[in-house]
Amino acid sequence: MRLALPWALLLLLPVLKRVYDHFRKERSSALNFSSLASFKKGPRTLRQRFVPLLFWIQMLALSTLIIALARPQQKDLTQGIPKEGIAIELVVDISSSMDISMPFGDTTMSRMEGTKQVVEQFATARPNDLIGLITFARYADTVCPLTLSHDSLLYYIQDLKIETRPNEDGTAFGDAVSLAAARLKTAEERYKADEKEKSDYTIQSKVIILLTDGNNNCGRHLPMEGAALAEHWGIRVHTIAITDPPEMKTIQTPKGPVQVEEEPLIQERILQKMAETTGGIYRRATDEASLRDVYAEINTMETSEIESERYQTFTDLFQPFAIAGLLLLVLHVLLSTIWLRRIP
Repeated sequence: MRLALPWALLLLLPVLKRVYDHFRKERSSALNFSSLASFKKGPRTLRQRFVPLLFWIQMLALSTLIIALARPQQKDLTQGIPKEGIAIELVVDISSSMDISMPFGDTTMSRMEGTKQVVEQFATARPNDLIGLITFARYADTVCPLTLSHDSLLYYIQDLKIETRPNEDGTAFGDAVSLAAARLKTAEERYKADEKEKSDYTIQSKVIILLTDGNNNCGRHLPMEGAALAEHWGIRVHTIAITDPPEMKTIQTPKGPVQVEEEPLIQERILQKMAETTGGIYRRATDEASLRDVYAEINTMETSEIESERYQTFTDLFQPFAIAGLLLLVLHVLLSTIWLRRIP
């Protein structure tokens, strides 16, 4: 709490002087009588009892109006404006296979619903980064452009739906990664500072986080073409495959039979190669815990020192004092002219 115009409180001095004179006047006698006992025995009406209240209503009204004039303000807890950070494209599979159930805590839910919750948590934890959202099935679409306004981003994440139209179904993460890389390159050019115009925000690094549960089976660009494009523009691609728990097979060794995981599927090998080519990581997620662990790992990896431009804003709180003062003045006028009217 602060006062924008603290000098206005000096106007309280005349009010205090009025109060002082009021008490002094009550102690002084206007007429001298030998005894006031006979007056004290006389009954006092309700109106007589409330007459002194007029003075205090007037003083209180003036005091509240003076406080309003001083403009009390409350400082808002406003974060600084970020000046630099990371640009991240969240690339999410919305093909029909994302409707398959997966373990999520003590229950199960579709891969889509589980992904939405984890991705939303990831975006919320990165308020200083430019984050965009791209979805894909047969075609890749920019759902939310790169933005620092994460409230709108979270709305689009929560609104994600699985593609149900057969002619739109498929898995084209090669196209999706290519589109994400192009969006990041465009953003870098837009925010890049030059001699003519200084940008308010600097992109320190560019990242694509690809999540899919299928094999690339359509689209104009192969997955490795998208990865090569990202590598050329200095973009890291982290890949996540949502799969069922790996099947185990038994092999014979000199020490006896040993159970090992089956060879990874072709799409997993492609995702791993895409990540390795661009300097990112590949991880497999089979349930809620492992999916959260992957995004937590990426969140830890993709860090930077954030420089923010700090600022403070204040909210005026004079309105209640001004309204109270005006209402008290109106009350004083009504009482003094009607019920508590005094005739000199």
